[in-house]
Amino acid sequence: MKGSSSLTLPPLFNLHSRDEVGSTNDEVRLLAEQGAQDGTVVWALRQSAGRGRQGRTWVSPEGNLYFSLLLRPRVPIAEAANLSFVASLALADAIRHFSPDIKLSLKWPNDVLIEGQKVSGVLLESKARPSAELEYLIMGIGVNLKNYPDDARYPATSLFEQINQNTPHPGKMLKAFLNNFDPWYKLWNKDGFAAVRAAWLDQAHGLGKKIYVRLPGETLSGRFVTIDKDGALDLDLDNGKQRLITAGDVFFTKS
Repeated sequence: MKGSSSLTLPPLFNLHSRDEVGSTNDEVRLLAEQGAQDGTVVWALRQSAGRGRQGRTWVSPEGNLYFSLLLRPRVPIAEAANLSFVASLALADAIRHFSPDIKLSLKWPNDVLIEGQKVSGVLLESKARPSAELEYLIMGIGVNLKNYPDDARYPATSLFEQINQNTPHPGKMLKAFLNNFDPWYKLWNKDGFAAVRAAWLDQAHGLGKKIYVRLPGETLSGRFVTIDKDGALDLDLDNGKQRLITAGDVFFTKS
């Protein structure tokens, strides 16, 4: 891939660049099963079979950033899910690198919003050992640099629409992300989720406000109180009860 050899990355990361793949997550999984190390990255200009959360199709035209990152922290598999918050913080920092005054917020569990519209998302896929310790985690990330879907379930945008001529090349955004992910990942490994949780809550979208959470077979409404020590969404339901949500789609107007 033209330009990829000029990317200088932190020592943790080993970059594999491709013009096109089916899915960067699938490419990383193959490498993981072959013994690839913590920090392996696959970046592609295009995906022909990209996917998002819950098996949804991730439209992947050229011009955006598509990559997956292999991580092998020695933690229980349940704790590894908190790395989606680490990724969100690093993505927000990377975007601000190119546009310091842009209005960003973080949508539970792992999206970055600009003016309330989604500009990037994270898909985590993992494999556990028989002991329930993590064997590896794959973090798939897409950032809408030039294009965005106009029929998405949640309103979307792109950096081009927001900052126009200052929109970075995908390679530059990848470098900015990895440079910012590196210290967040080290902090999480050293001190656990608490510091990451506090930083994420400082940028949380809709905190303290009414939200809707779509689950299989039901939609809940209530006030977004916080995220707990494990990253679950703490929801004060309209009926006065409290509920912890570990997975679901969050909306800020009923749909």
